[in-house]
Amino acid sequence: MRLTRKNSSETIQLEDGFFWSDENWSAIQQNQEYAINGALIIQEGRKQAGRPITLQPANKTKGWIKLRDLNKLREWQNLQEQFTLQFEWPHDQRRFNVVFNHKDGALESSTIKGTPATSLDTYFNVTMRFTEVSDGD
Repeated sequence: MRLTRKNSSETIQLEDGFFWSDENWSAIQQNQEYAINGALIIQEGRKQAGRPITLQPANKTKGWIKLRDLNKLREWQNLQEQFTLQFEWPHDQRRFNVVFNHKDGALESSTIKGTPATSLDTYFNVTMRFTEVSDGD
């Protein structure tokens, strides 16, 4: 899996140990209410953007990222730019146009050992939150 900054084509390679926890999101929005005479009124439409993509460690032994890459993610989250998230599994090559989801907390991280980082190669467990947007957003 990789995250690419669209403005500069810089890329961060992400390990495959991340789980997409909110993949069951529905693109259909529906409201139901009853009219005064008791008839059911259903309004339904397709969402044009806004799919959440939360990538979190599948377990404590996966979803690791080195501090050097975490620092780059922290820098990128403040750029207010769009990124391409590319899955690179044999069975899944999907690409998503995303922005960091600041509403729900773009990044959460902790060292895997629970101790302070001692170098840029120290590994962290990271949860990343993105929102899918259309190319024009």
